Amino acid sequence: MKKWLVISLGIVAVLLILAFSTTNLGTHISNFTEIYADEALHKDALDIANNDPKVMDYFGRISVKDNLSLLNGDVQYSEDHSKVELTFKVKGSKENGVMDIKATRNAEVWEYQSIILRSKDKKIELN
Repeated sequence: MKKWLVISLGIVAVLLILAFSTTNLGTHISNFTEIYADEALHKDALDIANNDPKVMDYFGRISVKDNLSLLNGDVQYSEDHSKVELTFKVKGSKENGVMDIKATRNAEVWEYQSIILRSKDKKIELN
């Protein structure tokens, strides 16, 4: 019985190593970890959007849809992690949608090149 357990664990370990080394899975996990650690990136973008009258008229006050919205979204960092493109779901008091962010890190501050909120019927570009 112990022999099969050791063999099974060995096979699982080899498969995990192969998955991380032959795919971008490790990079994706690292990127999402960084997004959750750097809350200012998405929270500041939400604050900018919540101060825009067009957003308030159509979406109402918006926030991240749920705790997994960032994980279910998409994130792409530049090689040196100074630029990022992030997409995640938002919920609004009037309408739900998706937020797309393009930003560049200047020292410790994110500068937003574009913030776009979109739903099935509307697209609002900020910046």
